[in-house]
Parts: sequence; C-alpha cells; structure tokens
Amino acid sequence: MLRFIFSIIVLFASIISYAQSNINDLIAARAQQKVKQMTDYVAYMADKDKPIEDRKEYRVLALNLFIGHGEPYIVNGASRDGVIMQITSKYRKKPTQRLMKDYFTGLINMRYSKVVIESSDIADIKVSELKKVADHEYECTCTFVQAFCGYRDGRPVYKDITKKRVTCRIIEEETVKISDTGDIETEYEYVVLLGDVEALETT
Repeated sequence: MLRFIFSIIVLFASIISYAQSNINDLIAARAQQKVKQMTDYVAYMADKDKPIEDRKEYRVLALNLFIGHGEPYIVNGASRDGVIMQITSKYRKKPTQRLMKDYFTGLINMRYSKVVIESSDIADIKVSELKKVADHEYECTCTFVQAFCGYRDGRPVYKDITKKRVTCRIIEEETVKISDTGDIETEYEYVVLLGDVEALETT
C-alpha cells in the first residue's frame, strides 16, 4: 500500500513538473516573439527608405509593447518616468540612458543618410529562468545582439554590434469559460510586456 501511495505521489509530482515545464516553454516563446517584434519595429523606424508617417506609426506600435506604453508607471510601489534604453558606442563604453519614447524619436530623426539595424533571429534570443515577483506576475530577461550601421553619401561611416538584455514582465490572466458540456473551465493567458533594455557590450 505504501509503495502504491508513493508511486501515486511521484506520478502526480511528475505531471505537475511536466505541466510547469510546458508553461515555462510557452512563456519563453512569447517573450522571444515580443522581443523580436520590438527589434523589427526598431529596424523599420530607423529605415529612411520608409515613409516618415509609417515610421512614426511604428513608434506607437513599438511603445505599446512596453510597460506603461513608454509613459510613467508604477512597479512594486515605486514610480518610474518610463522604461529606458541604455545606449553605448565604440567610443563611449559607459552606457547612457534615455527614455524609450525619446530613444525611438531619435531613431526616426538620425542624421545619417541611411541606417541599417539588424538583430538576432528569434531562435537566437536567449531567455533566462522565469522568476515569480508577485501574485500572477513573473519576470525573465531576453538577451539579443543588435548590429548598427550608419551611412553618409552611400558609404558606411559608423558600425557597431551591441549585446542587449531586456527585462520582460509576464502577467498571468485567469479566465473562466463554460464548456460545451456545461462544465466550468479555468484557462490562463500570459501577457508579456517589455521593460528596461540594458546595453551589455559593444564592439
């Protein structure tokens, strides 16, 4: 009997572990998708071959990916002016910080005649372990690489490659549905919002 009970406990623990692993994989994939979406928007905003009004629209879409949509917000009881982007260059290793909304405006208005920004493919975005930070709220980080090239008169005049790390806040939302058989079913949706972006290394 004890062996049977122990086997049931082990089986139950395995099922819970498997389910949690699946949820973690789902959240990691959602975080990768959100970061890739952001880097695609960044590349579009910087592309001077695109219509200026479209690039401004992409700025709005990009800000909507972030906590507070780039505006002031409160997290863990503390007030923030908005999410930030750290900026480095080959000539200035120490990062400077700009509010994300100002950084995106700067992307659109850069003085280079042409700008090309390329970032990691979605499969190459590294996701950290998930960490619970509050009831129904989790955090992880995503690390990616961004290559920047600025041109003047058709010639590249500045290039760099920066490794970046963005904090992702995951909110677990619970919904209750009635199945076709009349049973009450609880489902969970995981909403990913982006936070601050750190510049780790520039070459």
